[in-house]
Amino acid sequence: MNGPDRPDRLNGPIVHSLVLLVVIILPLFAIGLSNHGLWTADEPRVAEIGREMAISGDWAVPTLNRKPFLEEPPLYYASLAVIFKLFGGASDKVARIPSALFAFGGVVALFFLASMLFGPRVGFLSGFILATCGEYFRVAHWLVVDSALACFVITAMALFMAGYRSDRPVKKLLFYILCYISCTLAFYSKGFIGIAIPGLGVLAFIIFDRNLKELLRMQLWLGALVFVLMALPWFMALWYQGGAEHLKVYVIYNHLQRFLPGGASGHHQPLYYYLTEFPIGFLPWGLLLVPVLYFCVVRPRKESAGYQKGLLFAGCWFLTGFVFLSFASTKRVLYLMPIFAPIAMLTASYIDATLESRTFHRVEKVFLWIFGCVPLLIGFMCIPLYLYAGRLYAIDSSWRLLAAVIAVSVLAVLFSLLSLRFLATRQVARFWIYSSAAIYAILIFALVIVVPLVDRYKSLVPFCQQVKSVVATDAALYAYQPDETLRGALPFYTGYHPKEIEDLQALEDVLAGGSQVFVTIRDSHQRLEKELLSTGRLMVLRRQDMGTDRSLVLLTNKP
Repeated sequence: MNGPDRPDRLNGPIVHSLVLLVVIILPLFAIGLSNHGLWTADEPRVAEIGREMAISGDWAVPTLNRKPFLEEPPLYYASLAVIFKLFGGASDKVARIPSALFAFGGVVALFFLASMLFGPRVGFLSGFILATCGEYFRVAHWLVVDSALACFVITAMALFMAGYRSDRPVKKLLFYILCYISCTLAFYSKGFIGIAIPGLGVLAFIIFDRNLKELLRMQLWLGALVFVLMALPWFMALWYQGGAEHLKVYVIYNHLQRFLPGGASGHHQPLYYYLTEFPIGFLPWGLLLVPVLYFCVVRPRKESAGYQKGLLFAGCWFLTGFVFLSFASTKRVLYLMPIFAPIAMLTASYIDATLESRTFHRVEKVFLWIFGCVPLLIGFMCIPLYLYAGRLYAIDSSWRLLAAVIAVSVLAVLFSLLSLRFLATRQVARFWIYSSAAIYAILIFALVIVVPLVDRYKSLVPFCQQVKSVVATDAALYAYQPDETLRGALPFYTGYHPKEIEDLQALEDVLAGGSQVFVTIRDSHQRLEKELLSTGRLMVLRRQDMGTDRSLVLLTNKP
């Protein structure tokens, strides 16, 4: 007997597996949320939108520097505004809480989905893999709406599968309605992509499972009704506040044109972009993609029908989402968040299969050894990289901090060496346990040690503090050709809302008035600074370099 019904696959009650997963994942998502300021490019923008929503009480139309910002619906910003209200005001110390909560919710939803399809052990492994893969882990500690999108997409797919497997019509319909609600919440997180990705995955699965009659049982008209009832009030609010222009900006500019060549947004990449970037975003588990994909093609024939159906579902979800996102003209690894879950399930199924077999193909062994060696190399590099960073950024490190770096480095190396030893002796379970422990130690090292070091290089706080100390509350403050980072960071950290000026002639007209004026810029290669200084009317008051090519500059026309 194969598949999820095997007693040895259950490996204890589902509650035990869930509790163990929660105990492991909670520290991983809680640590590092408040030990650094807002980082570019997304965090200042998102944080300020949430702050303005909390102040204005307008939950329908997000604003950035008091101007409508209609790239995404308001769900994530509203959750951020609630957090700010609960904690008594906006702060970068609490701003990442929604991302961590949504990421955690996605892990729990995936646990239940994978447990339903393959058993609690695969459920546990799926949740752990998702939580520790590079991009998902980063987004859990990053102020960005995609964590909410992934959470509701994963939840929608879990609810669909619960309904699909149910034999009771009432229960089946209830799960499908909950799935439609979750899809609509995914829409409220980032737009129509929250419906497209689960919709395409479900449709492909039903077709390949040869069960088109299930489309009738799903009562798709109910899905349309749920969406209209939940989304119509927001569209009406957009119309009420901005008329047809708001709807045009949201639907046409920020959705349809993103799929056209040279569309409205940046981040334009070729069609094959994700073929190279997805394995990187899925690291360290991306090192196993070759044996995982081989397993998915060859192994299902040896498994039960239920097990094969689970692999089919995960495969359809991943492949349709991958193709759909690849055809969009705008691409970032961040946009892959909704499809890390299915590949995490497939990877977990592969690992589960290796626990029962001590024989590996020659190519498979190569990838397993690489997977085991990478944490070892990182562990060896922790101490020299820390010392190099300390010298590069002139950081005075305490012995206590250095001791922590050494401890984490020793743990990572020790766990990695043990995992390689167990791989050599074909003790597969221990290999996975100790290699996972090494990965966990490295991630904790990144949160506790690396992030605060990098913050000294990326933080926008020092410049904003300088602006607030120099510019009076009633002074004329302008932002010249501001990007979203400057439009978000200045109001968030100073409370000042700079007036935005896009062309030099308009700025010279302001300067001709004779009163004192302050101008802020976020510059690249000093292009804007040279342009402003060429007027002969401005001088630099403060400058903060952000790496080798970026800088934040405050200028004025009077000393």
